[in-house]
Amino acid sequence: MAGALQAVFEQLGPFNILSPRGIALILGTALLFHIVRSLALIIYNLYFHPLAKYPGPKLWIAFGFTRTLRHMRGDLDLQMAEEHRKHGEVVRHGVNELSFIHPSAWKDIYGHGHAELRKYFPPNSVNSNQIIAADSSNHFRMRRAMLPAFSEKALAQQERLIRVYIDLLMQRLSECAASAGGKTADMARWYNLTTFDLIADLCFGKSLDGLETGRSNAWIEKIDRMLRIMPVLVLATSFPLLMSLFNLVLGNKMQQSRKEHQEYAASLAMSRIKGKEQTDRGDFMDFILRSRGEEHELTDEELVHNADLLMVAGSETTATVLLGVTYYLLKNPTTYKKVTEEVRSAFDTAEDINFKEVNARCPYMLACLNEAMRIFPSIPLALLRITNDGPPTPVAGHLIPPETRVGVHQLAAYHSPLNFHDPLSFHPERWLPEEYNDPSSPFHDDRRDVHKPFSYGRRDCIGRNLAFLEMRLIIALLVWNFDLELGEGMDGWEKQKIFGLWEKPPLEVNIRKRELK
Repeated sequence: MAGALQAVFEQLGPFNILSPRGIALILGTALLFHIVRSLALIIYNLYFHPLAKYPGPKLWIAFGFTRTLRHMRGDLDLQMAEEHRKHGEVVRHGVNELSFIHPSAWKDIYGHGHAELRKYFPPNSVNSNQIIAADSSNHFRMRRAMLPAFSEKALAQQERLIRVYIDLLMQRLSECAASAGGKTADMARWYNLTTFDLIADLCFGKSLDGLETGRSNAWIEKIDRMLRIMPVLVLATSFPLLMSLFNLVLGNKMQQSRKEHQEYAASLAMSRIKGKEQTDRGDFMDFILRSRGEEHELTDEELVHNADLLMVAGSETTATVLLGVTYYLLKNPTTYKKVTEEVRSAFDTAEDINFKEVNARCPYMLACLNEAMRIFPSIPLALLRITNDGPPTPVAGHLIPPETRVGVHQLAAYHSPLNFHDPLSFHPERWLPEEYNDPSSPFHDDRRDVHKPFSYGRRDCIGRNLAFLEMRLIIALLVWNFDLELGEGMDGWEKQKIFGLWEKPPLEVNIRKRELK
């Protein structure tokens, strides 16, 4: 080897390392080293990495930017569902990432009975004052302080507050139906205004007046900005130079916007915290502030940041389900007719409709909501966890090495033929006991236990019952009050982009006031 190198240098002859020839040689050698190293890393990741035995899109493993491009286009999660249809229950979709769709993966990744797997968040994307990003001890403390606000007792008090906004939504839709300029309503707009108004009342003791004025609010605008900028941000996070350029061009503007939003949210939260005249109204703050003086109390800063979180988590996801169920009901006229007949026969007047009675009298409508949460999940991605150091972590029958990102990909799990019969079609019947208990039913073997739209385990969604109350009352009152059909050009509305959240373009619905006999 030494002789060969000597022969090369003799062939090159004497040269100055700072000469053009010397610099070219150094740069060429560095480039060659980089190419060889990159090829070696690609070969290792594809064939010798501890996760190499798991199937998945090899292009994503070899060249991570190809997955980033999918994310930029807004079809990464749709492609993940396709990869699972192609490869089965476990898919390797990154060098160190595995996606699961088997029901048992929920318990193994998110459940009790083993050491908690820590959450994975992209860099600089979380606030440790919020419950979703808190470490185990602080999460337990925050959850203990917040749970009373979502109890059955709290829900009973909150229903009267929530009903104010649902009735106002019905009033606005009645005005749309009676307007001279047309009888079409954009349900995406109206659902968003409703859910944000009512959650603002529960968080801050006051409405954002979206239903009163028809105007947007700071949280809707924040989400819109995020969705618009997400493709650029996704690309920038994958390339340090681009991130530097991104921060140079937009960094100050984004920081200022974030600061203004935080100051606005803080002013609303602190006003409610200090508003002693609002004691015993049954809203979130009413219950959470009762922990003051206890070891699990939330600081003012934690209250502000968690109220900001609840504003998005308690409204955006509910609006998504409402849009999904509205669209799929109207796309399937037979299903829509059946749910309408069920609700109208169950209640003589709109005033008779309440959460308890809807739960008791409208099983088919509840099945429709379950099916909407399956086919159009509000969280269509995987909530990633990282396997712990030490022995391999068992997940769905597989032993996963330490420091691997794992998760149940909800859209892929719910759209998989391994889990559901005819998964891409809307079949509320699959959630009815008379169907799934019947061995002759095509839905008998559905893996309904994979369906966990509110997540699972110690960090599952504490607002599940509140979301059920909102969704069930709104849909029951909607189909009781109005005759609906999809607006022109709305077929195919479900084929939309995902940037963490569904893009949710306008959903135009033709709306007529029901003629009472």
